[in-house]
Amino acid sequence: MIGWIIVIIFLLMLFLIPVGIAAWVLSIRYNRQEKLLRDESEAHRRILEGTYDRIWNNIKQRAGIKEKYRRSFNDIYPDLLNQSINNEEFIDWILECNSDFDPNEYVPLWETIERDRQKFIDHQRRMLSLIKEHRILVSGVPAKWLIKDTSAIQYVPMDTDFARWGRRI
Repeated sequence: MIGWIIVIIFLLMLFLIPVGIAAWVLSIRYNRQEKLLRDESEAHRRILEGTYDRIWNNIKQRAGIKEKYRRSFNDIYPDLLNQSINNEEFIDWILECNSDFDPNEYVPLWETIERDRQKFIDHQRRMLSLIKEHRILVSGVPAKWLIKDTSAIQYVPMDTDFARWGRRI
């Protein structure tokens, strides 16, 4: 009888030790992957937040707009990113803020804004993709049992025409 107990314990140990080691290795792998997704999403968040300052500073410098008009810039910023503001409306806003604006400076200013806008859209797409990857990772089996932090990455995308494929998260 004791011999059978020892054999059963030995067989259980032969099974449980490799399962435990596999779980430990998978835990390290999944937690590392989750951390990388979270870190990359945080980097993209900082880039997205920096876009506002970069666009504002370019407009302020190139169009000669004073800091006191920053609040009105806040109102048109989403429209700039969404391209729902047309050239006339944007020029009118600039002239309202600085009546001495040289219209010859408009094209280079708009080209700069367009480059920053496209970078914003690309980073936002990547951010939404990272959030989706993270959600899939932390909800999958066995990862959801082994990952320490399964909380969602928080981000509300700026509603642009190019980002509408992403849902609010």
